[in-house]
Amino acid sequence: MTLSKFNLFIDNILFNTLTGYAIRLDSWEIEKLRKGVVPEHLKDIIEEGFSAIDEELDEEIENFLRKPIMEPTLVLTYNCNFDCIYCFQKGFRKNVSVSDKVIRGFVNYIRKNERGRKVRVTYFGGEPLLQLRKIEEISRELSDLKYSFSVVTNGSLLTRKIAERLIPLGLTHAQITLDGPKEVHDKRRFFIGGKGSFDVIMKNLKEVQDMVKVVLRINIDVKNLNEIEELLDELKREGINKVRLDPHLVHSNMFRNEWWDFTISSKAEGEVLVKFWEIARKYGFEVPEDVFRLGLCVAYSNEDIVVDPEGNIYPCWAFTGNPLYVKGKLEEDGSVKVTNKSLWWKVKIENKCKSCPFLPLCMGGCKFLATINGDDCKREAYEKIVRLIRWVMG
Repeated sequence: MTLSKFNLFIDNILFNTLTGYAIRLDSWEIEKLRKGVVPEHLKDIIEEGFSAIDEELDEEIENFLRKPIMEPTLVLTYNCNFDCIYCFQKGFRKNVSVSDKVIRGFVNYIRKNERGRKVRVTYFGGEPLLQLRKIEEISRELSDLKYSFSVVTNGSLLTRKIAERLIPLGLTHAQITLDGPKEVHDKRRFFIGGKGSFDVIMKNLKEVQDMVKVVLRINIDVKNLNEIEELLDELKREGINKVRLDPHLVHSNMFRNEWWDFTISSKAEGEVLVKFWEIARKYGFEVPEDVFRLGLCVAYSNEDIVVDPEGNIYPCWAFTGNPLYVKGKLEEDGSVKVTNKSLWWKVKIENKCKSCPFLPLCMGGCKFLATINGDDCKREAYEKIVRLIRWVMG
């Protein structure tokens, strides 16, 4: 039996970055495995989750591309009731919301491609809840399928009343952003006109955390890094403890360079994330099991289209609104017209990545960031982050 090249030894834990298997072992078992010797009593589990498989990486990529779930995204509007200082869409924002023609195209596209699978739609914006009736309309149209949906929302409109209205139609998840305690968040994410949004979002979080699965995104850069603990402390004091935390380290951005001068260096990313999760555990938040996995860039899953209100198709959320990155057009009958073949990316793992034990965690990194920086290597960060596996295992 040959051990997988994606095995990592983390103290007394063996972790495989491809299968996600982890097992706590005695020191003598670890020592044997380090030498390539599999103790007899471990052969079954090692063979299942930690042994080399012919073409294992190619197989993983193929499995991803043959997803059992269809996950398209619809940008319902570029309008927003916020005026966040770092919004990447700000330079492309139009006073436009999704048309009936695009809705018909989106529904028809799903029906043509779902093939009996589950369908999970993400509604994006702008602020998608400004188009609440459109969400209801589409959800009713797709109610005969295995359909559910999530919203990426600023959180100001997701009240208990709205959640009660949407849950019967398929709402399961919501991503909401808080960037720090009130005095920090309100300087970054505020309503049009300048009024802070922190208090409204906190109220809504308390109301809906028991109703939908909330992913609480926290954008972290050098300007708010030191205030994150204060935010987590406040969340705990307010009883907001059923959300899943999602720390997002702000990266370079080809559209809004004036803000992204405050990014955290790639060398410091692992350290910052480990510190974040140490603080999170201190305040009672769980480290999610998939904290390690970036996975294959969504831009490679060409079936999971990202469509804007005008029917333009983009590689992923990060490009929406920018006319330079329109890769196709969604037609009313659900067909797709390719307008830029170069943006219909295929998986290509660079030679320098193929021997890296962390490759399955990133699959070569984000295509968007690689476009800017030449690559998106996260090895240094992952070397630190994977040590959190000991917390996940208890």
